[in-house]
Amino acid sequence: MGKKDGRKDGGHKHSGQKSSGTGRDGKHRDPDRPRLKARRRPAGADRFRDEPKEIAVFDPENVERVLDAMPSSERVLRAADRLGGLAHPSRVQAVCALAASELCVGDVAAVLGLSLSATSTMLKQLRGLGWLAVRHAGKQTYYRLSSQLPKAVLDLLFKLDEAPA
Repeated sequence: MGKKDGRKDGGHKHSGQKSSGTGRDGKHRDPDRPRLKARRRPAGADRFRDEPKEIAVFDPENVERVLDAMPSSERVLRAADRLGGLAHPSRVQAVCALAASELCVGDVAAVLGLSLSATSTMLKQLRGLGWLAVRHAGKQTYYRLSSQLPKAVLDLLFKLDEAPA
């Protein structure tokens, strides 16, 4: 027996022995490889039969009103970036801590149990996204919420847990 996987041929899948399966083209295929079904378009077709040519709009006037009320793409991207800035529990904890009190980097690190370097980097990112404001006092840098809006956003997110499903 072979050393690799118990095969007589030394563990090589393609060394002399034919596999049991054959492909459409008559070539032998590896029996361990799953069969894949590729969906091919019919010859000469630009699309699949079940693909829609256009979007069906049932109430065009309402769709226009909604489109007019939508914020610009730039504002949507900025909002998504800001929410993405909270996409880690440590960042949410940092904003919660700073909602309670203005803190220096070392104090935030102590509250979160993170290194000074990691905490400083995280706070700079949150500041760049508009969540935090900064104050320098000597060698210390103090962070606080930029306004009451970050706290209101977190309060809303926490209330979602309390809301009945």
